[in-house]
Amino acid sequence: MFEKRRHLLYFSLFFILYELTVYLSNDMIMPAMPQVVREFQASNRHIGLSLSLFILGGSMLQIFLGPIADRVGKRKVMLAGVALYLVATAFVPFSGSIGQFLTARFFQGMGSCFIFIGYAAIHELFDDAEAVKLTAMLSNTTVFAPLIGPVVGSAVISMFPWQTIFGIGFVLGCIAWLGLFTFMPRTEALKPAADLASIRASYLTIVRNKKFMSGILIAAMAITPLTAWIGLSPLIIMEHMGKSYGTYILYQLVIFSGFIISTMAIQKLGDGFSLTRLIRQGAGLAVIGMLGAGLVYRHAHLFIVCMFIFSAGFGLFNGALIRLSLTATGVSMNLTSSAMSLIYCVTIAAGVEIYNLVCAHFNYSLASYALFNVPLGVLIGICLMRFAKHHDGQEPALAQSPQAE
Repeated sequence: MFEKRRHLLYFSLFFILYELTVYLSNDMIMPAMPQVVREFQASNRHIGLSLSLFILGGSMLQIFLGPIADRVGKRKVMLAGVALYLVATAFVPFSGSIGQFLTARFFQGMGSCFIFIGYAAIHELFDDAEAVKLTAMLSNTTVFAPLIGPVVGSAVISMFPWQTIFGIGFVLGCIAWLGLFTFMPRTEALKPAADLASIRASYLTIVRNKKFMSGILIAAMAITPLTAWIGLSPLIIMEHMGKSYGTYILYQLVIFSGFIISTMAIQKLGDGFSLTRLIRQGAGLAVIGMLGAGLVYRHAHLFIVCMFIFSAGFGLFNGALIRLSLTATGVSMNLTSSAMSLIYCVTIAAGVEIYNLVCAHFNYSLASYALFNVPLGVLIGICLMRFAKHHDGQEPALAQSPQAE
């Protein structure tokens, strides 16, 4: 039993490394994107578009990967996905035009399609309490990346060409692949092949589940402002506001540390915590942060503090919201996770592009971003409170032992 738990721990750590690497490959390049578009003689709008295409690439394969994972096992699919990421990452530095760069980034983003395989494995191998804590930690990597990505990226491009950033991503990806190859639980036994009609019926069951759809759409809507900030902040801070790399890095550190602090707090909770209570408390903080940021955008430091509060609120409710949504369908966790990832990524990509269009119209001013957040923040708060109210008393009992696949 101890040996099995040790392998599960190592699997979780190398999966965290892979997820962190995928997001770092995006976030490390962001401070260099003004340099990239200048080198390719392209417009600033391609900076936000690069992020949108990366996210969109991460939504292309999920509906196929779920059934494939059910058929051949999660381990084989996960290893193939990491290999795809490595191949795409190796091609990005050799882009000869902005079109080739964006195309390579789209395929690189497909590497994130396979992250849900690891999430599905964790939700099946661990009990409710452990799964929520691990999900919070895993979600932390999506924000830890923009926390350290700009720092590392700025340091790299100050000494080396921007192409070096993708070399770093390639090396980290290779380490993750070797770790997953060694420690990811083997699921070699083949399951009976599902016919297309049954797969279609399963997906219809999933998307018709109101609890699942509302939860995933709310989660995607809630992370969109932070994701848009990752893509647009180099333009907002360095181009429009005329701030330095140091200020850009400091702002990122403050904002995204809120998420890390709140998810670390979740790790300290006992096994009997209420998921809907986490959603309510997180929603309250998130709304306060969003509204505050809209009121004080003329004072950059106060704006950053308010975004810190929003980030902390998001960290509180995100893991609980996703857990309640994923366990609502009664369908294969592989299929449910693949549907979640598809809907999640498409919604975020569309949201980031809307932010890009709005902010581009106002020359990427801080005011355009901050004021656009206000109605969205109110909507997110209302949706979260309604979701929590609807699911009071309906949380699954916290299991005491992990489930084997």
